[in-house]
Amino acid sequence: MSDLVDTPRTPTGCAILDRMLGGGLVEGYCAVVEGSPGTGKTTLGLQFLIEGCKRGEPGIAITFEEFPEQYYDNAEQLGWDLRKLEAQGLLKIQFSDPITFLEGLEDIDGHIAELVDEMGAKRILVDSVSHFERLTGDASTLRRIETDLVHALKREGLTSILLKENPHVLGGWDKGDNRIAFIADALILLRYIELDSEIKRGIVILKMRGSDHEKEIRQYKIQPNGIVVGEPFQGVAGLFVGAARGSDKS
Repeated sequence: MSDLVDTPRTPTGCAILDRMLGGGLVEGYCAVVEGSPGTGKTTLGLQFLIEGCKRGEPGIAITFEEFPEQYYDNAEQLGWDLRKLEAQGLLKIQFSDPITFLEGLEDIDGHIAELVDEMGAKRILVDSVSHFERLTGDASTLRRIETDLVHALKREGLTSILLKENPHVLGGWDKGDNRIAFIADALILLRYIELDSEIKRGIVILKMRGSDHEKEIRQYKIQPNGIVVGEPFQGVAGLFVGAARGSDKS
């Protein structure tokens, strides 16, 4: 496997996460950010878009769950003025449904392509791809939908973050429910962790295609201006399977 050392990177807006990723997401990559509700998936996704705005790289957020007004209000609590960024043409928050979005993306002259061209968009957030699972009960059809999605985003030249719900609040990993993780270029997992009778949050990079990445599980907090990643967990094993215990390592 080649190491993409000299390939342009797309910073996420979180310095330590970028270091974990080897400098940020590879330009044009499609990354899945997976976690249970409340772990900060949307926060990280917006942080990624806002970092793009700071760098003159316009971005699009497609939401299947919240109307733009909810996005505005939630972001304001973190110190982000999404209305201002939209007025500057650096950001577009668009509420849609999975079928309409997919149809608009599959058409090379469709609405999404027009929006990308109009804005000069470089980044996109999709919140969340879990909604595609409700379109079909057939695994092969779902895999085709997810594959077409990733290919279409790449065709438009976008670096993308796709949010995915994980039903397991503390531990658990359903491989059968993670087809999109195999299709995407990168997989970032956010998880609640019970440790020393306290609930903490942990982040790990499980996959980064063609590039080295940090393997440690780090603590993180959600603060004004986004997610802040801290130090690695030390001397503990089983963090992401819901059975944290002292490590055998000395």
